Amino acid sequence: MYRNLTMVLFLGSNICTSRGVSTCEECLSIHPTCAWCSQEIFGKGGSSLSRCDLRDSLIQSGCGVKFIEFPVSSMRILKDIPLSDKAGVSEDITQIQPQKIRLTLRPEIHCHCEASS
Repeated sequence: MYRNLTMVLFLGSNICTSRGVSTCEECLSIHPTCAWCSQEIFGKGGSSLSRCDLRDSLIQSGCGVKFIEFPVSSMRILKDIPLSDKAGVSEDITQIQPQKIRLTLRPEIHCHCEASS
């Protein structure tokens, strides 16, 4: 947790709140630790709460957990047939592994994927 916190803090400011963003998409593209509060009443009443902040900060400021947008990148292998044997004489030759994956990427996150061949 402290590692993420040090990445977010820059010269004593929170990177999520320091950009002054006004949309969820902008917020989530700032940094992987930024989250967005979509709760309608959040920040009303003259407070200076930012809808874009660290997830824990939003919760501490009164944003309900079910209103927090904080997508997490993931990868799931859907099809993973072993590579074909070089000596095998089969009609179905598999030359790359895995054959099918499902990627869910957070906005502005880049993925480096490697396949066996």
